[in-house]
Amino acid sequence: MRDACPECGSVDVVTDLVVFSDDSLCGQQPPYVQLQEPKPDKPPFLWSPKTVSAGFHAAICGACGATRFYTKLHAELLDAHRCGYSSRQYDRETPRV
Repeated sequence: MRDACPECGSVDVVTDLVVFSDDSLCGQQPPYVQLQEPKPDKPPFLWSPKTVSAGFHAAICGACGATRFYTKLHAELLDAHRCGYSSRQYDRETPRV
């Protein structure tokens, strides 16, 4: 949705908007996704998983309001996914601090 809106065809699209949430305002950190390297079968004594993180941007059509989220680090996320990295799952039973 960077050139014209796929919903209505309008070119009145506001792009490259950073997406925030109430939780992120405290540290000024926009929401993001993160993929983490899987733990090897026999990890070395000191092992820390590698991660790939990417924040969201939004594009909003001024004519119809259609909204799309995108990231500029899509290639890095795809490479990590192909290498077996995965997203940590949010445990709904564990309270957030």
